[in-house]
Amino acid sequence: MRLLACRRALLLLALTGTVPASAQTPPEPASSPRVRLGLNHDWRFLAGDVAGAEATGFDDASWSRVDLPHTWNATDALQKEPEFRRGVGWYRRRLQIPAALADRRIFLYFEGANQVADVWVNGRSAGRHVGGYTAFAMDVTALVARDRPNVIAVRVDNSRDPDVPPLTADFTFYGGLYRNVWLLATDSLHVTVLDHASPGVFADAPRLTAERALVRVRGTIANDGGARRSARVLVRVIDPDGREATSASADVVVGVHASASFERTLPPIASPRLWSPESPELYTVRTEVLDGRRLADRIETPLGLRWFAYDAQTGFSLNGTPYPLHGTNRHQDVRGLGNALTDELQRRDVALVKATGFNFLRLAHYPQAPAVLEEADRLGLALWEEIPVVNRITISEAFAANAEGMLTEMIRQNYNHPSVLFWGYMNEVMLVPPRPRPDGYVDAIVALARRLNARAKAEDATRPTVMAVFAHDSVQALHDIPDILGLNLYFGWYYGQFRDFGTYLDSLHARYPRRPLMISEYGAGGDERIHAASPVAFDFSTEYEHLFHEATFPQILARPWLLGSALWNQFDFGSWGREDAEPAINDKGLFYFDRRPKDVAYYYMALLRRDPVLHIATRDWPARAGSAAGNREQSIVVYANAPAVELTLNGSALGRRPVENGSARWPVTLAPGENRLEARASIGGRDVSDAAIVWYQDRAPLLALPRMVR
Repeated sequence: MRLLACRRALLLLALTGTVPASAQTPPEPASSPRVRLGLNHDWRFLAGDVAGAEATGFDDASWSRVDLPHTWNATDALQKEPEFRRGVGWYRRRLQIPAALADRRIFLYFEGANQVADVWVNGRSAGRHVGGYTAFAMDVTALVARDRPNVIAVRVDNSRDPDVPPLTADFTFYGGLYRNVWLLATDSLHVTVLDHASPGVFADAPRLTAERALVRVRGTIANDGGARRSARVLVRVIDPDGREATSASADVVVGVHASASFERTLPPIASPRLWSPESPELYTVRTEVLDGRRLADRIETPLGLRWFAYDAQTGFSLNGTPYPLHGTNRHQDVRGLGNALTDELQRRDVALVKATGFNFLRLAHYPQAPAVLEEADRLGLALWEEIPVVNRITISEAFAANAEGMLTEMIRQNYNHPSVLFWGYMNEVMLVPPRPRPDGYVDAIVALARRLNARAKAEDATRPTVMAVFAHDSVQALHDIPDILGLNLYFGWYYGQFRDFGTYLDSLHARYPRRPLMISEYGAGGDERIHAASPVAFDFSTEYEHLFHEATFPQILARPWLLGSALWNQFDFGSWGREDAEPAINDKGLFYFDRRPKDVAYYYMALLRRDPVLHIATRDWPARAGSAAGNREQSIVVYANAPAVELTLNGSALGRRPVENGSARWPVTLAPGENRLEARASIGGRDVSDAAIVWYQDRAPLLALPRMVR
């Protein structure tokens, strides 16, 4: 076969965004009394601030018509002059409450708005949310009219605010209603919607082995009715085949306009089906609220049964087996769209990470869309999720409280996702301190880290905390706080040589033998327009990006005491302040900003995928030229997971070479014009092949022409 199935699938995902039908978001339970309606269409938008835009009678006829997700920075964030717009944007929408919902509680649920959002319904305030990357919900029952259209107005502001993280970072702070918006309608007796926009039900397995699982389910029931209610909460755990695995019930009494909590440990599940990246078995927790014999509410939440451990000497283990985590980081923006991605595109990104062969994904540097976590659960990716306390802090109670609020929201909203293994709360927070540095700045950072670490532990005792620091960060008191320390290392790019990577790790491990360590970032830039026969650091050639990864990843694999690694980055992404090869772009991705794979992505596929991988790494440089005979001889690399590879050039055999470190190399003399390369190998008993065309132009005759004399 001329192209491998993995390449066809990868390109289909990258270029079309098509996700297999089995990976689509499941619908709400058909018989649930709860209703969820999408509100993504038919909004009016104004880029700028205007007085009175919250009023019902405000004239928005001249505003732009937009659908959500939406950002006002999709294009200007890629322009260097002037700076991308940071400020206010207004959104307005008319909404008729369906007659069938006349007696329901009505909530608005926003998956994300960057970064401060004020919401009005019919001119009256529904509330404010601070923080651009977590969801928020508002009860608008008392604000909506049932007999006429309602006006929803949202003022979103992504202006700089010293009390709202992030303050500064290597990514663009796109503004807007850039995630989904929903209307939720519930009975007056329901699982709470207002617990930090969480599901209101939390499930885990405090006692779990391969033979037996004890599942604990906790939650809160709200009563917004005018009378005291006695309710029965029925909890069923449904196995991956749709059969009931265990169940239990709890009786709760809920006062008028009050709430009551419940907790049950269910009868054990024998021989549980365990969740892992190789076998992402998903159970479903179905929680029903009964008012007498009447079903008042029903929700479903995911449950994955897995346990893990980590040790500074032996590394990471999953379900009792050593299991190093190797993966990547992801930023959520795409060229031409900014951060306003549909759920299909969010799922596509997760599928591309999985298709690269990774089992781990760090969601950098902020909580990401619900569709991302749902897809990680289903496809099987272990996640590190973190809040955007990046580069620096403000010494203020407001900043600390906002950071703690973001952390609480992140954990409660995503507690039930088995893919999430780590909670992060800081990244390189000492990298860009304010100038001049305030007195007590380091002490304030340490105090904030302790506060956030304590909050994470109080919210979730089942998962470890993590923090990422850069190589030259020397604040040891900060490093001792999280359960696991992540290291952002760029030896051979910003500093040092490739070999210094392993030397540094060994030295750190020897000095702090009880500190569990992960590699949270490593990478180098690569621009498809830039190529070099003798690449060097910071030339942004794709060839140097190849050398960087080929030299660095083996040093990670050689140290099994590392818990794992996440390269920087899966995708090129927007970073307005950057002045690299392409302004406003961080090009360290394995994929381009538009999601086309770079050749270097196949290096990781060759090392990590189990199905056949064979890729001639010339797609980033298909047209070449030279001015001397020596230029025609160039190194051709093939990435493969075969023992050996044969290469031909224009039908002539160039020999069979062993594959080492996922790659084989040949010196190839290119002829002027078209050069057809074909690689063949036997992988797992299958004959596979790949072909590529390289065009070569000999510039020597042009340069040999006599100079014109004036």
